[in-house]
Amino acid sequence: MAIKKNILAILFFFISSMVFAQSDSVRTYIDSALIVLRENSLYANNVNWKKVEKQIYTQASEVKSKAKAFEVLKIAFTALGDKHANYFSPEGNSYRLDNSELMSRYTDSLKAGWKRGLRIENKMIDDIAYISIPTIGVGKQQDIDKYANWIYDAVNSLSAKNPKGWIIDLRMNGGGNIRPMLAGLAMFFDNGTYTYYIDKDGNATDKAGFLNGDFVIDDQPQATIKTKMNLLSDARVALLIGPGTASSGEGVALVFSQKNNVKSFGTNTAGLANSTNGFVFYNKEFYFLISVAKIANKDKKLYPEIVKPQVYVKGYENFYKLADDPSVIEAIKWLKK
Repeated sequence: MAIKKNILAILFFFISSMVFAQSDSVRTYIDSALIVLRENSLYANNVNWKKVEKQIYTQASEVKSKAKAFEVLKIAFTALGDKHANYFSPEGNSYRLDNSELMSRYTDSLKAGWKRGLRIENKMIDDIAYISIPTIGVGKQQDIDKYANWIYDAVNSLSAKNPKGWIIDLRMNGGGNIRPMLAGLAMFFDNGTYTYYIDKDGNATDKAGFLNGDFVIDDQPQATIKTKMNLLSDARVALLIGPGTASSGEGVALVFSQKNNVKSFGTNTAGLANSTNGFVFYNKEFYFLISVAKIANKDKKLYPEIVKPQVYVKGYENFYKLADDPSVIEAIKWLKK
């Protein structure tokens, strides 16, 4: 009997240890996730954390798995309201807040354009140069250089045809990495500082601008351009934007908006004009991509997160026949004045 009792005691201790260890790991996962959000999210100061954490820990009191804990953490995701964020569950699934209002603005033409994949359209429309800048989701320096030169060479090729004006189409630019985009379009800018990122506590970082034909952050070139061309900083540019213009695409639009010889056409952008950063936590097992800073101009004045065009244009995009595209038509009218 004593042996049986000892065996039962050992088994009970072993099972109890497993349960409590599991509970501790879930608690640590929740604690770690909340620290990431509270200390880094752009919208953290808008949240009543005492109330949110009470709700989370109350609902998580009986939770035994990280997958279930992730579901409870959605209380914090909702409170933050970060529609630019991408939260990855313990199973590796992506979770974003609902943004049905934005998606309802996506036209069939825009969706079809996205399905064609990553491409830079560049052509002459009569005597006007047209180039579209797509989403560019790259991170490695060699890829940044590759796509920066891709854009740069396309502009250089069009410039050789002596256009009377330029259309830069950002309507299918859903974001990604802004570095190859602005490095490829650097010839349109004079030297100077254009933007900063401002975090939730008002700290300014990432001084960005242009120097001798290069896009620079904190005075460091962000891409190596193989063959430089003359600056086009005096060229008139019509910028096309819409609901498909998001994140870094909106950032590009804001940089161009500071130039007097640029006018924007289309409709409001996606409203995600901010900077995101990725955070790995809990022994590098989990990952959240969250908004961490707003975009400000050279004077550190914050921009709204929605970019509004100077000229609103009604009608659907026509990426297959640009000559019939309402925004292209209006842009050409202005460029030819």
